[in-house]
Amino acid sequence: MKETAVFNLTEENVADALGLTRETVRQLRADELYLDEDFINETGGRGICYAEHAIEKLRLILKESAAPGAKLGDIAVLNVLPAAAADDKATVILDAVVTKIYTHNPHYLEAILGGQPINVRVNSNVNFIPGMILPSRNLSKKNPRQYGFIGRCPRGRGTW
Repeated sequence: MKETAVFNLTEENVADALGLTRETVRQLRADELYLDEDFINETGGRGICYAEHAIEKLRLILKESAAPGAKLGDIAVLNVLPAAAADDKATVILDAVVTKIYTHNPHYLEAILGGQPINVRVNSNVNFIPGMILPSRNLSKKNPRQYGFIGRCPRGRGTW
């Protein structure tokens, strides 16, 4: 007799366990997980519920597709994007955590990525606050600490 999975984890629980954003978990679910096997769409008001084995499945996927030197919480989106200029190599988008907002330069902020401080270029750093997770990618091969923010800036202070 086949054992049935228990779907008792919310999307927030899975995101916290993997160190990812909920948007990233949604993207991974759409690309890698199967309905009724790894997750269910519960209509009782809880939304998407995940099985325990779905976390392990996502951990394996993240380990296999991680860039060299990237830690588990760093991978944001596993899409292949064209790099700047005419370079054909893939660029990995990584989650960085904001640590400092530069008041003298509104186009940069400091973040932590894999335990290392980096500078992230943004359109405006006005609505960012320390602790926010932002997807970013490396902009320069000459300066490995220079990253660019991917996406739109927050609408309100500390909120997307």
